[in-house]
Amino acid sequence: MSGYKIKAFATTDKVGEFKETTYDTPPLKEDEVYIKMLAAGLCHTDILYATQPDVILGHEPVGEIVDIGSKVTGHKKGDIVGYSYLRDCCLNCRECNSGNDIMCHKRVMFPEGNNNAFAHGVVCKDKFIYNIPKELKPEEAAPLMCAGLTVFTALYQAKLPPTAHIAVVGIGGLGHLALQFARAMGYHVTAISHTESKKEECLKFGAHTFMASKDFTPEYISKAPKFDLILDTVSVDLEWETYFDLLDRNGAFYLIGLPQGPVEIKNIIGFLQSQKTFKASMLSGRYTVDLMLEFAARHGIKPAIVKYPLTTEGLSKAVKDSESNSIRYRAVLFPEN
Repeated sequence: MSGYKIKAFATTDKVGEFKETTYDTPPLKEDEVYIKMLAAGLCHTDILYATQPDVILGHEPVGEIVDIGSKVTGHKKGDIVGYSYLRDCCLNCRECNSGNDIMCHKRVMFPEGNNNAFAHGVVCKDKFIYNIPKELKPEEAAPLMCAGLTVFTALYQAKLPPTAHIAVVGIGGLGHLALQFARAMGYHVTAISHTESKKEECLKFGAHTFMASKDFTPEYISKAPKFDLILDTVSVDLEWETYFDLLDRNGAFYLIGLPQGPVEIKNIIGFLQSQKTFKASMLSGRYTVDLMLEFAARHGIKPAIVKYPLTTEGLSKAVKDSESNSIRYRAVLFPEN
């Protein structure tokens, strides 16, 4: 069996511009599958790596299996599957054996290997791909493979009762999915955005209440409801002490965005005496991916998307629109032909 010649789109030395390229893969190994790309989401993390030339980006793919290795048993030709950030791990350490394989010390994650989603095809290990439920179209499932998994992981790890009050900070690509997952989990959900321009959308996505951070003053915060969990989805520096003051006792602040500067806890005594928690959370491993997809299909959780062609021009346009915050709310690219 021969390998494949894959058409792909790589970064250049100009951020936001791409070039068409092709690369050859070796013949499939016995535990690998070849996937024809159907849809690929654009994530903020892709843009972070776009400063490096000659990198094939993309880690929110969904496609159709067109070939399988000799010992692949969990999937078959014709299956619609996706993959996520984690591409390989040892499968034999304590982290892997406990279902925490994303923390494996031998993990392989995006963008390692350059065998990624902004291409017409991709080769994957069969244990790191996931069947897409029939309730989800490829373009709906693609953003779930990173954005959906990221917010689901944080909510799932928090292990809160359905009586909990949570707040989602930032209503963008991550935040609009967080509202949907949190509402479906039974929480009382508050959306926090800078202005009220997204209020009606937030309520449609599942928020019970809305807060505009432009109104945050010491008096406002002192009278505002307090939260068991605040999920920060934005990649900007916040007035950290303001948000810590919105936590209830034993409340937790989960960081899944990427702020530019340091995070400072000024009122250490108050933070300690209320037993508050600050926690970083990244997306999770194989077990949680399956749970997330099942949960999303059951509850009809789907991203709001804008479609682009998977071409050099389409990629550049998607990146430009994403950086200008004009997308509501995830860009999804479709291969031509």
